[in-house]
Formats: sequence, C-alpha cells, structure tokens
Amino acid sequence: MKKIISKKQGLAMVYIMIVLSGIILASSLALSTTGVLSGKRMQRYTQSADIRMLSQYCAETALMAVRNNTAIATTATTTQGTGTCTYTISGTSPNKIIDVTAIKNNLYKRIRITVTRVSPSILTTWVEGN
Repeated sequence: MKKIISKKQGLAMVYIMIVLSGIILASSLALSTTGVLSGKRMQRYTQSADIRMLSQYCAETALMAVRNNTAIATTATTTQGTGTCTYTISGTSPNKIIDVTAIKNNLYKRIRITVTRVSPSILTTWVEGN
C-alpha cells in the first residue's frame, strides 16, 4: 500500500523547517555575539595588566634611583614596547615623593609613592590611581 502525502502535510513540513531554521539562526547569532564580546573583554583585561606592569616597572626604577642617590630630584621618561612611563622624584631626603604616570594603548595608570626612610631599608607608602 502506497501512502500519499497531501499538499497540507507538505506545507506544514515547510513551515516547521522555516521555524527551526530561524531558531537555529538566532541561536548561532547569539553565540557568535557572546564570543566577540568575550574576546573584547579579554583584550581589555590583557591591556590593563600590561599598563599595570609598566607602571610598576617605572615605580621600581624610580625607587632604585632614590636608593642609589638620596639627594636626587628629577623627572625621567622611559619607553617599554609601545608604552611610555614618566616618573618625577621630588622632596628632600629621606622624605621623597615619586609620581609615576604610565601610558599604553590609550590607558593611563598613576602611582604615588611616599618614601619616609631610605636606609637601612627603604620604607614607602604606595597608592595606585587611574
């Protein structure tokens, strides 16, 4: 016995296929959008870590300069990769203020270090800002 499919059943199958295709398309678009946003968030996190490391490098360089010469009062700029960092050392020994500004990928990181003792070990207060 042969089954005959009517036009109504065929039309119902077409509608079901269109609805399922729409659901699959919407799901895949939602997943791809989530992936793009996640990638951008990870890129921003990496850039944030880069600027933090650059500012800490610059701050440590300034602290070494104070440790080597307690009478120093200067401004210096260093470049690491695509980022630049400027530190300013002011004040009289042993009380020094070090202001650090790092710039990379249009991100800024500022650090203020207050030195209250240099010898026998350096004693500081370190405040980070944006």
